[in-house]
Amino acid sequence: MTRKTLAEKVDVSSRYLANIELGLIIPSVPVMLQLIRICHLPVERYFNPNLIQENSEVRRRVRHKTQLCPEKYLPIVEATLDGAINMKE
Repeated sequence: MTRKTLAEKVDVSSRYLANIELGLIIPSVPVMLQLIRICHLPVERYFNPNLIQENSEVRRRVRHKTQLCPEKYLPIVEATLDGAINMKE
């Protein structure tokens, strides 16, 4: 998605988005929530970054594999992960 298209969807200027990307400004909470929703970003990455360890090599590999996974198999992956999480609890 282009910056212009995203800016239109969020109802902000392209320049405002550019300034966010460059780290020159911090977006308002409503804008941040719209960006998270539209771009399908993980909320915890922005509101509780300690939950996600971005530098983990394993997380990068798993993320890459799930991006390559056909959509029809994602419910199986999700159910498997849910089962593994429930077993830990």
